[in-house]
Amino acid sequence: MEYTYHSQHQAESFAESIIPVPGDYPLKPGLPETFRDHFKNLCGIMKSIYADMAMRPEGYGVMLLTVNETDHNRARDSYRTIHRLGDILYALFTSGEVKNNCMTTNAAKFNAAVKKISKYGLLLNRLCDFGFTVSNFNGETIDKKAESFTVEYPDSSEIIGALKFYCDEWFDYFKIHKGNINARKDKNNPIKLSAENYRHHFYRFDYKMTADMAQIPMITWVNEEADFQGYGIKLKEFNEAFFKESLNYKDIRFDGDYNLKSKRIARITQTAYGALGTRTFKLSIKLPSPDKSMDAIMQMPESVKELFKKDWCGHCQKECAFRLRWKYDGNQREGCAYHCFNFGDFDKKLVPGYWRMLELQYGLKKGADDA
Repeated sequence: MEYTYHSQHQAESFAESIIPVPGDYPLKPGLPETFRDHFKNLCGIMKSIYADMAMRPEGYGVMLLTVNETDHNRARDSYRTIHRLGDILYALFTSGEVKNNCMTTNAAKFNAAVKKISKYGLLLNRLCDFGFTVSNFNGETIDKKAESFTVEYPDSSEIIGALKFYCDEWFDYFKIHKGNINARKDKNNPIKLSAENYRHHFYRFDYKMTADMAQIPMITWVNEEADFQGYGIKLKEFNEAFFKESLNYKDIRFDGDYNLKSKRIARITQTAYGALGTRTFKLSIKLPSPDKSMDAIMQMPESVKELFKKDWCGHCQKECAFRLRWKYDGNQREGCAYHCFNFGDFDKKLVPGYWRMLELQYGLKKGADDA
């Protein structure tokens, strides 16, 4: 579709990034087998709502920033307003209880939660357009005299229970990750503030929030992150191959980045802002002593070697701890550790060569990790 506002392509990206729900994913203990189908239906509804937001953003109260606006900060502000839809759902479903597939929400708790959501009535109206019913709602606000109100989904009543469970899990996750020690702790939920866990983004309406995450293979996390970020087929295949190659080395820990003990040595990183609709990704490799890796570098194609043929240092300071030096074809080169060695050649045949560069740089050893 052609966009008039940034919020249109941003909302469309939300719709496209809702991960397909597997038919056999491992459920959190206690959830019925039918939950997967209900959650899949919920994701379909939310995907449709975000797609509608892209078609008529003015109906959702999002920021109407025209596409000819090139200020990245303002574009990010626009992006944040897309979250209003999720915010209103969390306000509804974390402020009450579900009984007989009907959500009864405490009005006082809800009103406190939506204080910062201007014109929230627009969002409730859109939810009603897609099949939800909200009692004591006059089209703009919840009746000020109401102590509580109900939220239902008559066409598929189990949607309410699925949405309540999801919102509670999401709410608890963020309480934990904001350092609230009073957050509910579930021995069956492996989400912890630990460097040993994969730093996954947990997308809106991500089925993994309702899954027994310890049973999900790491490669699933790797590939779904690639889908969400919009890597495309070639980069996704490269990303998977790069991860699998890392398993051949001892002491490499993967948490979204590739780490040697506590030091990050490689990652795929976004090097251009996504808020304006552009996404550029690079393979970032840390080479503090490039000369150590030169034998492997010289075996790589020109698309990789070209980064070593020029200077990447702006000499912003006379002395700098981040300045790198190396020799290429007998010429001394200098670079900044923050800017050089971001590679854009994602031919998966090059994966062993990239890892050979790291192997020489850090003295990596192949074999199973004994840890």
